[in-house]
Amino acid sequence: MTRKTDVATRALIVTLKSSLGGKTTAEIAEITGISTRTINSIYARAIERGFNPNHRPLTLRDEYLRDAGRAGRPKKQTDERRDEVIAKLRIRDFCHYSVEDPSKSWVPEDEADQEAWIDEENEASPA
Repeated sequence: MTRKTDVATRALIVTLKSSLGGKTTAEIAEITGISTRTINSIYARAIERGFNPNHRPLTLRDEYLRDAGRAGRPKKQTDERRDEVIAKLRIRDFCHYSVEDPSKSWVPEDEADQEAWIDEENEASPA
């Protein structure tokens, strides 16, 4: 599994690899501890997004270094809908949901459960 690089590290890689930095991919790998393959892909992605290593002054923009979108199925439930459901649950007092800390969430016990408890010994004895 590859290590995720932060924006500052990607900026360093792109700067060092540009003609202004003058470092080879192997030298950058030694400096940063990141594989040459990752370095080359970060640099290529920056160029695809509009980075021009020959332009002076050298300009690095966030869009050149931004994280790529993640693959996978998108959420079905929007944040607005989730908040609406939580609000309805709070109103109806079915549960207490803590958005900040899920460990503080709880479902109140139903008093009827306590009243409906049956002692098995009493049920087994003849009346």
